[in-house]
Amino acid sequence: MLPNQNLSKADAQWLLNDFKPLVGGSIRGKNISIYTKAVNLIRGTNLPNPGCSCEYQTKALVAQSLFGQYQDDIIKIANS
Repeated sequence: MLPNQNLSKADAQWLLNDFKPLVGGSIRGKNISIYTKAVNLIRGTNLPNPGCSCEYQTKALVAQSLFGQYQDDIIKIANS
């Protein structure tokens, strides 16, 4: 079950259309906010971007893992 039970259709579509293409790609300072947004949408949190580039990889891996775990739920919401 998706941690964020209030994920909107628009947010689910953003995850599929804007975030999914980044999965498995390079993590850079210019796109870390996308990974942070993905984590926040899936978890229903409001965490800030990492303060240090040494944390970028971890944030990206968490975002990708969460997306993979809940992709079926996200697709259902996006298509509802």
